[in-house]
Amino acid sequence: MEIEKNESVPKKETLFGFDFQVPRWILFLERKWGRFSIPYAGMLLVLFQIIGFIIAKVHPEWLRRFTLDPDAVLHGEFYRLFSFLFIPVMDNFLMLFVTWFFYYTLFLLRREWGDFKLSLYFVISWAGTIAGAFLFHEVISSFILIEMTFFFAVGTLKPRYRFDFFFILPIRMKWIALISMLLLLVQLLFFSAWSMTLCLFLSCMNYFLFFIPGFYRSIRLRTH
Repeated sequence: MEIEKNESVPKKETLFGFDFQVPRWILFLERKWGRFSIPYAGMLLVLFQIIGFIIAKVHPEWLRRFTLDPDAVLHGEFYRLFSFLFIPVMDNFLMLFVTWFFYYTLFLLRREWGDFKLSLYFVISWAGTIAGAFLFHEVISSFILIEMTFFFAVGTLKPRYRFDFFFILPIRMKWIALISMLLLLVQLLFFSAWSMTLCLFLSCMNYFLFFIPGFYRSIRLRTH
């Protein structure tokens, strides 16, 4: 899978041409607390997934103790607040391509935002996922809810970036993000409980906080 930048496209072209300037409150936090960012947060998340995939192959029974189980956390197993980040989204050879794609997604976001905004984006989704698990008493057994939010972000900011899956199939980031969203929604709406669907919305709180103000501002300006 390769990434290619279309040089004829303006650098700041975003989804639907909307203005996605970072909200002021995020810039304020960066000025005040920027030094507390997580260095190479993207690389750490990719590393977590690789480690989790290896564990799934060597000791698959261990993954049951990695899930975010609210009851287990309340009984003292606090490590579950973090261990679910290691659970791989796939357990077959496709994991190689998913991880490769995830790496480039995080690379693009880090280049666009820097370490602090990328770290904040992750932390909001992580906290939202934990809140959803406890509020709706759901066991989170995958990293996919958080991972998808990064795909949505880069699909919004860099919709015309092209990935070549298997070095053959070219596809734009906006389509990857939209397809991912549709697949996830179909899975949650038709094959999962309503409570898991609500967990998805809390996991996506990072996307709402980062991008909804831009949608609103652009629509208001176009209306005027």
